[in-house]
Amino acid sequence: MNTSAAVTARRSLAFIGTNAGLALHPVNSRGMLLPGEPASCFASFWMADWSRWGAGNALLVATRQGWRSYGTDASFAASLAIELTRHFPEAARFPLDGISHTGDEFDVALDAGQGLRATGRKAELEISGVLDRRQFAAPNFQLGDASAALSNVYLPCSTGRLAEFGVEWPGAATMYPGPLGPASSAFVAVAESWAL
Repeated sequence: MNTSAAVTARRSLAFIGTNAGLALHPVNSRGMLLPGEPASCFASFWMADWSRWGAGNALLVATRQGWRSYGTDASFAASLAIELTRHFPEAARFPLDGISHTGDEFDVALDAGQGLRATGRKAELEISGVLDRRQFAAPNFQLGDASAALSNVYLPCSTGRLAEFGVEWPGAATMYPGPLGPASSAFVAVAESWAL
């Protein structure tokens, strides 16, 4: 057995569920994206049917001012931030030095034909306008010095919005062509599993 196969064989399932992400990029006064501008924030919403860190929902928001989480379990949200989310390319520009938590509960509407809406009392995330549905697999997704096996059904979407305490973040999702079809900074990943 080669080294790569041995590492894969030792991995154990860590997460089963859904993950949605939204990176908002700056827009001008007409709502048009400003070319080449980096995202001002990244939100990641997790729905864990099962995970080694617990089950339930958590919203993570990464900004230049720091990381915040929303949900019923601060430890669960922090684990998802530390173990997975901070390693996403969209989150890489927002260093995770700590995370503040706000208790919240979410009503979630998920439809592979429409998108996802997670409505809490303190924060809400909506991702819509599904552009494509395709299988995705990354057998060696980098998590710092380690790697994980990730698989899901990827739904790039055309629009997204994020609000915290009734204040909506400005900006818009950015779409771009990928090698297998359209990609976007607004996405929903269903039937997602991570093996670490």
